[in-house]
Amino acid sequence: AMAEAQATRDRLTGIPNRQYFNDQLTRATARARRDGRKVTLLFLDLDEFKVVNDTLGHDAGDRLLKEVASRIQRSVRTGDVVARLGGDEFAVLLEGLTGPLEVETMASSLLALISQPYHIADRQLDITTSIGITMYPNDSADTQMLLKNADIAMYQAKEYGRNNFKFFHEQMHADLMEYHELERDIREALHQGQFHLAYQPKVNIRINQLQGLEALLRWNSPTRGNVSPGNFIPVAEESGHIIPLGYWVLNEVCLT
Repeated sequence: AMAEAQATRDRLTGIPNRQYFNDQLTRATARARRDGRKVTLLFLDLDEFKVVNDTLGHDAGDRLLKEVASRIQRSVRTGDVVARLGGDEFAVLLEGLTGPLEVETMASSLLALISQPYHIADRQLDITTSIGITMYPNDSADTQMLLKNADIAMYQAKEYGRNNFKFFHEQMHADLMEYHELERDIREALHQGQFHLAYQPKVNIRINQLQGLEALLRWNSPTRGNVSPGNFIPVAEESGHIIPLGYWVLNEVCLT
């Protein structure tokens, strides 16, 4: 068992190594295929790690890698697999996240935790990381392709300015950006009173009498035109804007 533990662990940081990670990825995708779920793969590569090694020496570099490994483990959920793939490259395997928003939450907390200052060799070091993200089965069903995808996305994140994340799949990145723009516009619309209510009569057919009104929320945006509730309600719910929106509707109905 000792030999096996050594074969699956990274000697420096004590977290799983590339071999173990690949094995877990194969198993996770098999489970996901069976259950119709998703697997998310995050590749992290430290920005400017070489500078630390060159200026402070390998001991400092090693201490930094150990600290980074423990920070990554702290910010993921139990059951998520964290591994060191080699050098200053780490990977995280997440099961059960459904789409860009949940993944973004995870990636953002990783970026934030890793970019907090390190105290090594009597100095304060500020290190950031770039994260590439790919999802199974959205981007690929093949594990080797997924690893390649995450790697490509990670290099794009570096080119994109570092200390950020990039989805391999452009559409996912676009969906996320669109969500944030819509969320911002909803917030604006609330402040600027762009919402209004349309009342729909409810008639009791048996006695042919008006029995009430249904208040329907409508949004006429100066930039987007009429936005369908099917588009803005889910975003309002997910971003928490539904609460002030609900109060506004109640208030408006009572005023009428």
